[in-house]
Amino acid sequence: MGWDQAAGLRQWANGESQECPAHVAEMLVELAARGDGGATPPPAMARAAAKPAPGRAATAPSRPAASVQGVTLMVLGLPGTAERHTARVTELLESWAREGRRWVGDPRAWRIVALPISSPHLPVLATQQSHWALWVDDDLEAFRRGYRLLKQIAEQGGPRRLLAVHPPGVGRQGLLANLQYVAEAYFDIELLVLAR
Repeated sequence: MGWDQAAGLRQWANGESQECPAHVAEMLVELAARGDGGATPPPAMARAAAKPAPGRAATAPSRPAASVQGVTLMVLGLPGTAERHTARVTELLESWAREGRRWVGDPRAWRIVALPISSPHLPVLATQQSHWALWVDDDLEAFRRGYRLLKQIAEQGGPRRLLAVHPPGVGRQGLLANLQYVAEAYFDIELLVLAR
């Protein structure tokens, strides 16, 4: 990695730059191809990825906190890539941890990477990265925006399994349940909803 790339990556990681540089996605692809970079899922998520659960449970199985250290979560649908945007996902992980979902472990140990849906690296990263999420906001346009994102994910060869991440307090009924149904029925995407 050259000096300019390293400086750009540090600037992006510190939230000083709003745009995700193309070399960040390229670096993730390179790391995944070498076998490092957080591509190994924690046991709870690995089992869930290996076989779809019938009826889609509302909570994930409990696992020791140490099993999640260093997990990279690729998030589509955030309004930007700066730290203030990825902090919203960390806030949800903290909320889930407070609810007793031990599989989360230390919410600050998760590496949250916001990836624009327009990234040309999406199809490659979908094959290399094992943990994906879709940000679902709680405003009046959330369903329409979520539908468009799911459609783009399907059209661009994105991941086929995503975790729904959203502001804490958003319930399962209504918005999340409707997006989960649309994802599966129209786009053959499994949207895992953990809200109660």
